[in-house]
Amino acid sequence: MITMIVKNTPLNRICAIALAAILALICSHSWASLTATADRTVIDSNETLQLLVRLDSQALMGEPDFTVIESNFEILSTSRQQQYSRVNGQTQSFTDWNLLLAPKRTGQLLVPSIKYKKDISNAIEITVRKASAASAVGQPVYTETLVDKSEVYIQEQLLLTHRLYTSVRLSDLGLDPLKVDDALVQKVSETQFQKNIAGKNYQVVEIIYALFPQTSGKLQIPALRFSAYESSNNRYGGFSSRGNRIIRNTDAKTIDVMAKPAQIDIDNWMPASSIGLTQQWSSPLDQLKVGEPITRNISITAKGLTGAQIMPLTLGESDDYKMYPDQPQLTDSADASGVTGIRRESFALVPNRPGKIRLPAVTLRWWDSRKQLMQTAQLDAVTLDVAAAELSKVNPYISAPTPTVGANTQATETAPEGPKSLVAELRSSLSLQLSLAANGLLLMLLIFVWLRRSNAPTPQRDLSGLNSARLELKQLLTNIERAARKSDLTPLRDSILAWGRCIFPQQKVKTLAEIALLLDNPELQQQFDLLDQALYNSSSEQQPDLKLLVNLIRSAIVPKKGSNRENIQSAQPELKPLYPSS
Repeated sequence: MITMIVKNTPLNRICAIALAAILALICSHSWASLTATADRTVIDSNETLQLLVRLDSQALMGEPDFTVIESNFEILSTSRQQQYSRVNGQTQSFTDWNLLLAPKRTGQLLVPSIKYKKDISNAIEITVRKASAASAVGQPVYTETLVDKSEVYIQEQLLLTHRLYTSVRLSDLGLDPLKVDDALVQKVSETQFQKNIAGKNYQVVEIIYALFPQTSGKLQIPALRFSAYESSNNRYGGFSSRGNRIIRNTDAKTIDVMAKPAQIDIDNWMPASSIGLTQQWSSPLDQLKVGEPITRNISITAKGLTGAQIMPLTLGESDDYKMYPDQPQLTDSADASGVTGIRRESFALVPNRPGKIRLPAVTLRWWDSRKQLMQTAQLDAVTLDVAAAELSKVNPYISAPTPTVGANTQATETAPEGPKSLVAELRSSLSLQLSLAANGLLLMLLIFVWLRRSNAPTPQRDLSGLNSARLELKQLLTNIERAARKSDLTPLRDSILAWGRCIFPQQKVKTLAEIALLLDNPELQQQFDLLDQALYNSSSEQQPDLKLLVNLIRSAIVPKKGSNRENIQSAQPELKPLYPSS
């Protein structure tokens, strides 16, 4: 027999204690049990449940499988706590999991057995009652759900209101997001106010949504959950501790959504409580000229519709003017009464002729959701007073023919009353005789001067003014070509206008249409129209041919082929030379 003698040293004592602790943990886990307890077994549907799951040992690794609970309850929060103590030789060891649960429906709901490794807890049956509105009133915390209509038409606004009443202090208040199938949802208001109910003061949190059903049939609005923590009066270190978590559910709602009436065209279907039209002009209507654009801004304001739901306006075409629509602007505003949508449309209008031009009335059909009938919003007809453009087709670079000095002219003389009276006047008036003599001498002097000038050589005209104009035109053409290469339409239009003012300085050119009219070039007029349309209408698909446009502009001023003199083309098919040959 062999006997081992172990010396009692400090190191041996430490090892023995550690070994004993490990054996105790192993033994305790071997005999561990898993239990589940609930703070209540009967609750209302808008209440929460506290579930405690305890393991009578230390859970060194892993967690219990709580997913089995989620079929009947929603797990709102989970916390874990461990404790180990040894007093007078008695060891106490356990691990707690605290779960906050919310029932998913009413009836008999089961908290099933929970498994942790080899341990399985007991199951618990919970009775969930439907919370009635009558029983909720008077409670410290309760909810209220309201809708402004029980049935609506498709795309008509429906207002949904959720209210939370509380007579206790709450913190970290939150509400689930609202998601409704086949409907557009927009939060329009969130307010808080005080209300006294049966002598008890409540703080009321009110949240209002605007819903726009997109399909007919039954619209299912789900219940939402308000969650908050009850504020505790206990203080530690100057900070308020957070109390119990409070959960309250709103009521689910079902709304009947009707299809639009069969007799109404889909293009006119705009269900709203009111729709109005307003307009503004960029300049007075009695100060218009042919070819000068004016901007017409029309705003459509619809209560109960979003800006995207408002139909675009349809304005008629006319040979009296050209119209270029711009991209519409859509905006929304919201308050407790719902959504108000605004659609702003802009049109650039260019008169084609002088005189009175009548713009027809603007009408918009819509469905009155309050009176349940079709209505018409209207802007009255407008008359434009358009003045003619002050244009002349005479090119200022063409000098007017100089009248020939000494041309035959006929002097108009007063017919005498008769030969006898004329002789009498000549004889009696010495001053008249002297005047005739002086006029004769002056006439002879003029004839002498004219004869000398006709024999003198013609002086060379000063070409400095013409050369300066041509240099300016060359620079303007360079600017036009540069803007065209970069496809910069605004600088291109400005450069063309500067070019037009240069070749027609007396006309005070303001528009491209004036230049095209002066040049009498239909092809250039077409390209100018496309350029204006591209600038006024950002969504226009038609764009000007910039290469062709530049070529047309250059061809309007290049010298004629086959001519030994330079000419500048104007509106006339044939131009006289700048300096007529003798």
